[in-house]
Amino acid sequence: MELGYYLKFSLTSLGIIGILLLMLRYAKKIQINRSNHNTIRIIDRVSIGSQAHIVVVEIDAKRYVLGASNSAIHVIDTL
Repeated sequence: MELGYYLKFSLTSLGIIGILLLMLRYAKKIQINRSNHNTIRIIDRVSIGSQAHIVVVEIDAKRYVLGASNSAIHVIDTL
């Protein structure tokens, strides 16, 4: 193989790695900005079966008790 081929391959690889690193940095900034504005938090979760859960969720400073299964989510109570 020629030296030019290896040089071209190396530069292309470095370029791709550089683009991926920039994308990773940008994704982290977006994630940080989004995490500051979370209005939904899962406070606690208890499994009551293989596919059913009782979940306490906080949405805009209000807490809800939810029943969740694979087929539906129901509001049980507000706290």
